[in-house]
Amino acid sequence: MYYPIQIPYILHKGFSDNVLYAERTIESLSAFIICVWEIRAKSSEQVMIENIIVADGCIDLVVDFSKKMIGFTGMSQTEFQFKINTPCEFLGARLVPGAFYQLTGRSAKEAMDTFLPLSVVDRNFNHDLFFSSTFEQAKEYFLEYLHLFSEGKKSDVWMGLFHELTENPLITATKLYTQLHYSPRQCQRYFEKHFGLSPKLVLSIIRFQRSLQILIADEANANDILTMLQYYDQPHWIRDFKRNIGLTPQELLNRYKD
Repeated sequence: MYYPIQIPYILHKGFSDNVLYAERTIESLSAFIICVWEIRAKSSEQVMIENIIVADGCIDLVVDFSKKMIGFTGMSQTEFQFKINTPCEFLGARLVPGAFYQLTGRSAKEAMDTFLPLSVVDRNFNHDLFFSSTFEQAKEYFLEYLHLFSEGKKSDVWMGLFHELTENPLITATKLYTQLHYSPRQCQRYFEKHFGLSPKLVLSIIRFQRSLQILIADEANANDILTMLQYYDQPHWIRDFKRNIGLTPQELLNRYKD
């Protein structure tokens, strides 16, 4: 299954010093939501930190409790300098790629690389009640809303595509078009609607996330990953890895060991 990796506490020391980050899966929401996450400052001290958000193909429903903002957003490229001012409180639901369109009927392009307020999508959400609650109360309200928002909705073949491609991260764009029985132009149009991304970018994100998953879970050596993901050579893999996460594979492993 496709479970993208977000590890801000490893990527930026200032983040882990000042902020707690946690994810959890909710079985009853798993058809549409990969995980629910939260970010909370460790103290009331005022500090500006940077959150590195790794490109993962997902659109999240994000709550900035301090600024009383809630809406959908996704990033087509890794954001290396997403600034957070503490004290802060964030909630989020990371949607399965393709779920935004299934849940809202709106093109994923509307929420990719921008912020789409929830009020534009669902006028029934009680914004005033939600933000007048405590953070703990808001968390419960958030989960209840996610269940109501997804109730009666069904997943489709596009929502399963990232899972399928994770099992076969070597597929090329040309082979993908053939597998889906669409022309390149049709694929481009469908991918923008369901994912807010081009087919080539989707394949690139999946390949990188698979590389990251193998490296962290198995601590595989470079030759293992080069063989499994068919990078041309080690320098090519290292460049691709650093472009996506800001660290070389060895630098990332060293931080995990620390």
